[in-house]
Amino acid sequence: QPFVSWLLLRSLETLSVRMERQCENAKRCAELLAAHKKVRKVSYSTLLPEDSHQSQIYQQQCVGSGSLISFEVDGDESDAFKVLNGLEIFALAVSLGGTESLCEHPYTMTHADVDHSVLQKIGVTPSTVRLSIGIEHID
Repeated sequence: QPFVSWLLLRSLETLSVRMERQCENAKRCAELLAAHKKVRKVSYSTLLPEDSHQSQIYQQQCVGSGSLISFEVDGDESDAFKVLNGLEIFALAVSLGGTESLCEHPYTMTHADVDHSVLQKIGVTPSTVRLSIGIEHID
């Protein structure tokens, strides 16, 4: 399909610029979340302890940190929903990774069918919020 091929080529021309912007935005957002008093934990690769095995793997294999951030709200599921409902720029979505900023509640959305013991092992709790940071201006 020639048109689809043309769209793909056109999209690939700006991929690196979009990814750089998303990574920069995500890093700043993760740092802000990590410093917030109502956030219990932030999962983002640039925030890994420098001496950890995961950080060593990240340093060896990655050139960027990506645009996905998971964090735990200091509270329960209702507190996570309050955060999600209070977001003004983010759209609620189950498919993350576009150029726009998106958010989701994995416990009740993407991981709703996963056994609770597995969720506990992988760190998905009722207070977990996942963000996909877009290319919008960070401020």
